[in-house]
Amino acid sequence: MKAYLAALGAAVGIAAAQPPYRFDDRFASTATVDAPAARALLQLAEPITWDFNSQTVSWTAARGRIGFKPGQLMVQGQGSTPVIVSPANPPVDWSRYESITIRMIAEAGSEIKIRLGGREQAQKLGAAMQSKDYTFPLETEGHASFTRPLAIMPTDDVNATVAIDSISLEPRASQFAKPAGVANIGKREDYRNVVFARAPSSITYDAPVPPGGVLRFAAGISSAPVTFRILVGTPPKEIFSAVVRDPNIWDDQIVDLSAYSGSTRRIVFRTESAARDAVGFWANPLMIGTAPRRRPNILLYVVCTLRPDHTSLYGYSRKTTPFLDAFAASSTVFDDAVAQAPWTKPSVASLMTSVHAYTHGLVNDTDAIPPGAATLAGQLRQAGYTTASIVANPFAGRASGLDRGFNYMMEYPVVLRHRAEHLDRGTDSAAINRAIGPWLDEHAAEPFFLYVQSTDPHAPYRPPAEFEAKFARPGDTPAFDALYGRLRDIRAYGGGATVTREEIRSKGADPAAYIRQSVDRYDAEIAHNDRQIEQLIGKLKKLGVYDNTLIVIASDHGEEFWEHGFGAHGHSLYNELIRSVLLIRTPGQQAGRRVAEPVQLIDVMPTILELAGAAAAPTMQGQSLAPLLKGQPFRRAAPAFSSKLALPRARPGGGVPENLTDTIALVGKEWKLLYRTQPDRAGLRQMELYDRRADPGETVDLSSRRSPVAARLKDEIVRWIGAQNQIRKLLGPAGQSKLDPQTIERLRSLGYLGGKP
Repeated sequence: MKAYLAALGAAVGIAAAQPPYRFDDRFASTATVDAPAARALLQLAEPITWDFNSQTVSWTAARGRIGFKPGQLMVQGQGSTPVIVSPANPPVDWSRYESITIRMIAEAGSEIKIRLGGREQAQKLGAAMQSKDYTFPLETEGHASFTRPLAIMPTDDVNATVAIDSISLEPRASQFAKPAGVANIGKREDYRNVVFARAPSSITYDAPVPPGGVLRFAAGISSAPVTFRILVGTPPKEIFSAVVRDPNIWDDQIVDLSAYSGSTRRIVFRTESAARDAVGFWANPLMIGTAPRRRPNILLYVVCTLRPDHTSLYGYSRKTTPFLDAFAASSTVFDDAVAQAPWTKPSVASLMTSVHAYTHGLVNDTDAIPPGAATLAGQLRQAGYTTASIVANPFAGRASGLDRGFNYMMEYPVVLRHRAEHLDRGTDSAAINRAIGPWLDEHAAEPFFLYVQSTDPHAPYRPPAEFEAKFARPGDTPAFDALYGRLRDIRAYGGGATVTREEIRSKGADPAAYIRQSVDRYDAEIAHNDRQIEQLIGKLKKLGVYDNTLIVIASDHGEEFWEHGFGAHGHSLYNELIRSVLLIRTPGQQAGRRVAEPVQLIDVMPTILELAGAAAAPTMQGQSLAPLLKGQPFRRAAPAFSSKLALPRARPGGGVPENLTDTIALVGKEWKLLYRTQPDRAGLRQMELYDRRADPGETVDLSSRRSPVAARLKDEIVRWIGAQNQIRKLLGPAGQSKLDPQTIERLRSLGYLGGKP
């Protein structure tokens, strides 16, 4: 086996290489810091209280009317729910405040709400005519400044009077109370690892400069302008100076250190500012050499919602993936890849941790991966890779804790800034290419790991005009878009309009026509994404790194078009939802091959780590597919498993029965068993058994006719569940992430929020 791995390493061009010198990683052990201490109770702003003791009332009525009594702001809806809006002049920067507290008395009503940006929060009102404090957290994560108006609906009663005694803002404590340290900071949803320092500061390292050395970093600030300087040598010589004034940008820089190649030099990072408590950020500061490196770059490209049987790569009658068809001639195509969950959040978490979806337990929108799970990005970063992610689905990023291990994390707002609605419509793969191109230009010389997640085939099925014309009738589009919106109002669950044929009829539409139009537009979006994958890989060729890049293309789950009663995804474990696209091209690979063996998305992480020569993580549950890439014998240690966990908020009588039970799928070469832990609560059968070869559409349940097979597989699932419950304890419980207003709005646009389970 060792000889085989050595041969495989040679085949993909692996060689030991000196990793980049990461100043942030070495901060605690190596850096000498000279920076001022923070004030004892450093806050980002002064407290604010509106007590309404003067006749000047800066809050205004957006709905209803307001009046003034000494010490109270009187609010009444007059036939509609009342809404008051925060002062416009001067505007409040909500990013500097932790919470808002409203002290008030309501005459009647059941709830109070606030809205800031796209985020709405509600609380139950206290007893009528009794004073009470209502405190809400203010969440503006990712914004250095957030000054949109805040709205308060003090009661949902349309006629009741509310007396507001005060509105108070509690300042947020500074993240930078220490003189200097390391953190992860976002600028307009572009997150980076930083060394921060309170100005004036000097952070000193004695570091070996490699041949042809260059220093890469980005400068950023918390608020006030900061001057950044770099000095080298003894006595120190200044080789870089720049001023950053905009707190919402990263100022990327490259500094030539080749004059100091091959020697250990003192390198000083210095900040200066005229403002008190100014903080400067040195983002992803690293030193690399220009000597050629044979360690392969890695591109992992995931297309959200792409089902294989709608690609010509997997035999579809329409030519939806002409590029992937050609790309397969020098790649390994896995014909039977199983996703670990039927929707993005748990599926991508499994892909990036090699932990089963049942085991990591992500089920709620704010769940994050457990602390004990290693990440693909983290392992590769430790191996010396520069790691970057750009995602159009927030569930593939920080919203699931998947920023762990990334040097660069570009969330959906970064993609959105590069979108052109008249060209892209409901797709984002072209915008991803526009956004990531400059990053590739800057980092092509480094061993990099780039994770991309596009959502082109995702509902609401709005392909660019060129591709729509190839597969659909553009004249039908206005009516289709309007109908989709009405259906989404019924049930926006699972990433789309998860409705039945009967519910389509209830809107006066023909289900067959709507399904056909959905498929046409879905296919068109697949074709568009295929074109953009081609262009991204063309970029790698143009940069001269294609032949030294390991390329993995996958999908996180599929999409149902009413094969089992619903549309969209996330609601079951049938084949159309958990069969995935998976291609792997090793550097320099010339011949293509297809693999019929069942594999899993959790196998991708151990495969990449082995091919990259990086350390394996002990928590991984997948197997390396490296033998299959060489046509070597491969023995599956266990069947493939997929799972859908019950939703805690689901109640009997909801639209999606499967949400009331945990469901596990065991997928083998011949048989697939669906097993439900609470079938009676869901009103579903406990088991369904399918012959995978004779019935790939899973239309004939054989659990009664082949009861010995079903019983054997059920026993295997029950044992598996017991083992996974033990592993859960080792990994720790799923964490929690914060969803900022932009993330919430994006998830709502994708159909994940606003529905009924």
